[in-house]
Order: sequence, then C-alpha cells, then structure tokens
Amino acid sequence: MGTNNTITCSTCSYCEGLRPSKNTRTNYFCMHPEQSYISAYFAQHRIKKMHGFLGFGEALSDTVPLKTAPAWCPRKKLQNTVN
Repeated sequence: MGTNNTITCSTCSYCEGLRPSKNTRTNYFCMHPEQSYISAYFAQHRIKKMHGFLGFGEALSDTVPLKTAPAWCPRKKLQNTVN
C-alpha cells in the first residue's frame, strides 16, 4: 500500500476564487506561475475554454468544484516526472 499523493485544487495555494459583484457563484482559476504550460496544454489538446479555469462554485459557497486536479495541472506534471 502506497501513500495517497492525490493533488487536489481545494488544498492548492495557486487555486484562487473570484466572485464578481452581484453574483452568487465564485469562479475558480489556477494561478500557477507556469501559465505557459497550461496555455500550451490547452492548445495541444484543442481545449476551447479559458486557460486555467477550474469551474464555478455552488451558489454562496466557497467550495472548489473539483475533487482532484485536472489533467493540465502543472503540479501533476511535476509529480509525474518525479515518479
């Protein structure tokens, strides 16, 4: 049995939420310094959404909508190169 090294956005220091005024939902983004890696991943995989966008939170909640990090996560890339 190995240790659980699952990367989650909710515990990541680069995950930031923004709640626009007069809106009840928070928009979550990955603000990792390696934005060029995220942009390149989106282009390579033809992902047509905003780079680094994680999703919308529930109404009036501060809970990140993802349970685990997305495939394009720079921290996940680093973890896979170490293993």
